[in-house]
Amino acid sequence: MTYTDPSLPPVQRQPERVPERVIEVRRESSPLGWLVAGVVAIVAVIAVAFMLTSRPMDASSDQIAQAQEQGRTAGLLEGAQVGLQTGAQQAQAAAESSARDAAAASDALRRQTEAQARTAADAAHDAAANAPATTDGTAPAPQVDTPQ
Repeated sequence: MTYTDPSLPPVQRQPERVPERVIEVRRESSPLGWLVAGVVAIVAVIAVAFMLTSRPMDASSDQIAQAQEQGRTAGLLEGAQVGLQTGAQQAQAAAESSARDAAAASDALRRQTEAQARTAADAAHDAAANAPATTDGTAPAPQVDTPQ
């Protein structure tokens, strides 16, 4: 926003003088640009002609059959390798499962044997406690130790 004081006389500006400049444009014609463009065009035409006239080598049916056989062989080898890896993993899993089953079976058998041994010891202890004392002197009476 501009504030103008009404009591002051208006200021008059004089236009500034700009010095005149003279610019001359000279055009010279040179054949160099046309020469470069012509060379590029000739190279492009030769490249297009070369691409159109050259044909790719045709593969013979023997080469195609050989490539198919190599592909089949590579596929069989890869399949066999995968099969061996899968078989080894399955055998390892089966061995681990068998080892766990054997450990569980031996643990159960140990517990059963311990229980039978306790039962046999209790039966022997009871039999000794209930046996009549012999008085004919042929055998001394067994001594029973009571567990504490």
